[in-house]
Amino acid sequence: MKVAMAIFAALIAAANTIAVVDAQAQASYPASPIRILVAYPPGGFPDTTTRILGEQLRKHFNQQIIVENRPSAGTIVAGQAVTRAAPDGYTLLAADSQMWGIAPNTIKDFPFDPINDFEPVSIFATTANFLVTSATVPVTGNLKDLLDYLKANPGKLNYGTAGIGSLHHLTMTALRARTGIEANHVPYKGNAQILPALVSGEVGFAFQSLAALPKFVADGKIRMFAIAANQRSKVFPDIPTFEEFGIKDMEFLGTMALLAPKGTPKDIINKLADAVQAGAQDPEFKKRVNAIGVESPALAPQDTAAWIKREAAALTAAAKAANIKPE
Repeated sequence: MKVAMAIFAALIAAANTIAVVDAQAQASYPASPIRILVAYPPGGFPDTTTRILGEQLRKHFNQQIIVENRPSAGTIVAGQAVTRAAPDGYTLLAADSQMWGIAPNTIKDFPFDPINDFEPVSIFATTANFLVTSATVPVTGNLKDLLDYLKANPGKLNYGTAGIGSLHHLTMTALRARTGIEANHVPYKGNAQILPALVSGEVGFAFQSLAALPKFVADGKIRMFAIAANQRSKVFPDIPTFEEFGIKDMEFLGTMALLAPKGTPKDIINKLADAVQAGAQDPEFKKRVNAIGVESPALAPQDTAAWIKREAAALTAAAKAANIKPE
């Protein structure tokens, strides 16, 4: 009996020691470099915004931030790596709406749950999509005029996307479902091919992110009609939302979120979220992201979770409307 009691006491002492050490580790977080995995190659919206965020986190924590590119089809490699990482805040994922709203609807047997297998930290970057037309399209009025033209000429124009199941394709699918317009889908291998196609008139209209538009709009080669967001853009404040014309549920943003492995302690999550929020207030950070057409809502963890669930539901509904099935 005495031996059993001694063993029990030793186990309690060990557990208490582990708890104290764990609490001390959390209090001193971060005590070593933090890795942020990105599921895309260098360049582009996900990589660029993550590196700008990483610089802010470095300044905030006075600790090295390593941004590591793990490109893969459907975000699987980077996502799985983070789900398998220790939940200690030293391996994070910079994920976009592709992971939680598109990949599960296009990839059969997607190997992890993009909503429930992570701890949300913050939405740190968003970029809006605009409905734009080629200057060859004979409409110079507002969104109603464009939709009236498309309805009066069903199937006359082509629209371009970055491929079936892409964010731009699902956004256009949602617009078609809400307005009844008919047009021909021209899928390209990537978004970079769509702007030249718009300029030449190969496609009449498309959704495009802000970063690429100002020069073409200024040159009169592309016209802007609406923003697929709930609020107007600070860069193009004259461009209305779809809701201003009575078309609801048309918020389809390019979104970047910072996520941690499931089980990461809450106080570490809060420290990371506070760092993102502090970075979003930094004038240099604002200048750099605004220059590429990006805003940073820097949402709290609970608001980030709600955002991701809402966005996943909207994209899933659009994928079903487009009759997209996992392959």
